[in-house]
Parts: sequence; C-alpha cells; structure tokens
Amino acid sequence: MSEIVAVLSLGTLGAVLAFAYASVRAMEKGRAEGTPKSTLSRDGAAERLAELRAEVEQR
Repeated sequence: MSEIVAVLSLGTLGAVLAFAYASVRAMEKGRAEGTPKSTLSRDGAAERLAELRAEVEQR
C-alpha cells in the first residue's frame, strides 16, 4: 500500500514540475517576442487603451 502512495505522490510532483517548467518557458518566450501584457493587469489595460487611441487618431 505504501508503494502506491509513493508512486502517486512522485507522479504528481513530476507533473507539477513539468507544468511549471512549460509555463516558465512560455513566459520567457512571450517576453522575448514583445507580446502585449494582459489587459487584466493595471498597466496592461493602460497600454492597450493607449494603442487603441493611437489607432483611432490615425484614422
């Protein structure tokens, strides 16, 4: 019985580490490519509004 608990806990830990590694790599890739910030963040919303205002002024 204790073997099952050990295998499941190590499997869970491995899955969490793999997900965290993939998430960090995706964030680094996004920062390197200059992707826009989330509109949910305070400065991201201001950045998006500034872009939209600039587009409207160009028309």
